[in-house]
Amino acid sequence: MTRFFVALAFALWMAPLSILAQGVEGLHAGDMAHLRDRFKNRPLVMHVWSLTCTPCLAELPQWAERIKRHPDMAFVFINTDGMRYAATLSKRLAAAGVKPTRSLVYADDFVERLQYEISPDWHGELPRNELTDRRGRSLVTLGSLADADFEKWAHLGEL
Repeated sequence: MTRFFVALAFALWMAPLSILAQGVEGLHAGDMAHLRDRFKNRPLVMHVWSLTCTPCLAELPQWAERIKRHPDMAFVFINTDGMRYAATLSKRLAAAGVKPTRSLVYADDFVERLQYEISPDWHGELPRNELTDRRGRSLVTLGSLADADFEKWAHLGEL
């Protein structure tokens, strides 16, 4: 019986590590402030997406190209589907060639709080893009982001 509990404890301990091995981390309440602070001196692109969002999936190859063209920028992908889909979203990103600086997935059941931390004015529309320059000024777009608009922002260097 003791072996069973040891094996169970080990399996539960390893479960989060398997998710991390796939390159996906959980996004919890309070994480957004730390995330923004971590990249405050670097252009930051936060892309919020879902596996059930057709435009989100359609533009993944464009994001892969943007990441390749702009290695000096931090690209953070935030998925809204929840931790149980971590393996699926990791595979979807890999299939599209998307290699963000960080890949996060909602890890709290109280999704409204996470949405509020991303932006108090945001109600969950997808895709959502937040482009923040080195000075901390942000431009937010809802819906698909045209490549020309992204490149215009990227080459200006600031808003």
